[in-house]
Amino acid sequence: MGNDGGSIPTRRELVKSSKGERTSSELFEQNLLNATFVWSTCILSKKSLQLPIVSDYLGRLYNKDSVLEWLISPENFGDGDAIVPHIKSFKDVVELKISKDENSGKWICPITGKELKAGGSKFVYLPECGHVFAESAFRVIDTDNCLECGSMYSKANVVTINPTTKADVEANKARMERLISEGLAHSLKSTSNKKKRKNGESSKEKKDTKKGKSMETIRNEETLRMTTKVLESVQQSINGRKRSEAVQDLYLKA
Repeated sequence: MGNDGGSIPTRRELVKSSKGERTSSELFEQNLLNATFVWSTCILSKKSLQLPIVSDYLGRLYNKDSVLEWLISPENFGDGDAIVPHIKSFKDVVELKISKDENSGKWICPITGKELKAGGSKFVYLPECGHVFAESAFRVIDTDNCLECGSMYSKANVVTINPTTKADVEANKARMERLISEGLAHSLKSTSNKKKRKNGESSKEKKDTKKGKSMETIRNEETLRMTTKVLESVQQSINGRKRSEAVQDLYLKA
């Protein structure tokens, strides 16, 4: 039984807002992103955010020590698998360098002085160095160098913190998809476990080479031991014959 002569409405259609623009679930997600707690609370440990703070590719904020505990003892976090299934090592987060106002102690943009808070200005960070700025700072000063430390950065890698628009959310996700295709983690570090030597030899090959040398050393030592034992035995035999000959000479001379 439908509302218009036979068509059956979906749940998505039934929970549309009065403006018909967003569903209730979409509005909830939007409000969640704007909520104060995502700017003041580590969503993994549910504790107040305290420096040092790290962020994942989605732009979410966590206490660094909470992420460390998660990586070591994930069983301590009941909903951890649902919140941070993508954080499997410290390569998956970037430690943020956040400026503080000396008088108020509030976190601010070092260029514009704007406060880092819910409902405030849009804030971003540079994964290359971790510095945090209000996005408007880059409109004032257009440069490919960090406005704090001067290190080079790529505009394609800029991450929006706690994004509130679909475009920013998708931009963060698209960046991560690109990095994965390039074999890089969110921190721009390689996801490969193989460490190459200068001559191109992998760590496994290096390990195998060292193992081979060790086995060769063992074999050489064993050969030396056996050779020494044989020589000692031969020498004892020679000494025995000499003693026998000497005794025989004494009897003959007598």
